[in-house]
Amino acid sequence: MMMQHKEVVGVPVGVMARGDNDRADRKARIALLLRSAVVAHQRWFAARVMTGREKAVENQLSELGVQALVPMRKGPDLRRRHRVIPGQMMPVIHGYVLVKLPLDGQVLAGLRVVEHFISLVGGFDNPLPLTEAEVMRFKALADDGTYDWERNTGKSFWRGERVQLFDGPFVGMKGEVVSCRSDGKGDVVVSLEMFGGLVPVTVPIAFCEKV
Repeated sequence: MMMQHKEVVGVPVGVMARGDNDRADRKARIALLLRSAVVAHQRWFAARVMTGREKAVENQLSELGVQALVPMRKGPDLRRRHRVIPGQMMPVIHGYVLVKLPLDGQVLAGLRVVEHFISLVGGFDNPLPLTEAEVMRFKALADDGTYDWERNTGKSFWRGERVQLFDGPFVGMKGEVVSCRSDGKGDVVVSLEMFGGLVPVTVPIAFCEKV
């Protein structure tokens, strides 16, 4: 099985596409690459996707035999004429899907043909890996309701405060609060320091602790 993996991964993505203008054929070739890659040693990575298309990307990858995960949480309750309508399920982090693939730039580059895929956190040459333990803890806490919108964390942050993230795909990263609710519920926007720049991300307030 490892020999098969080496043969497939050894064919650069760019070479496969060169001289081939048939997008469907190119997708089929890279789909085969991704399927073949599942036999290799794998790591978890965070893929940035179009907001609202997280489950669609998860389903596409599952069809290719690639393990993908979108941890879900209960969204904000709606109040209409003195009635409370329970919140709908939504991704814990909008615009991101966790994907498990080998740490191989050629294989990871195959994600480019997945519809609604935007980029990989860290890029294809130096992606930011996550451990199995981190991902499983993230999923378990999401399933337990830890990140539900209406759950009061008892936390509040001011704009400009320094925080560190302790859960999710950005675990360990530090940044500056851009905006935050004052009731301890919902999300916080944090400008994270990563890959030589500042990247604003919206995460559950439960992710954050003051530095």
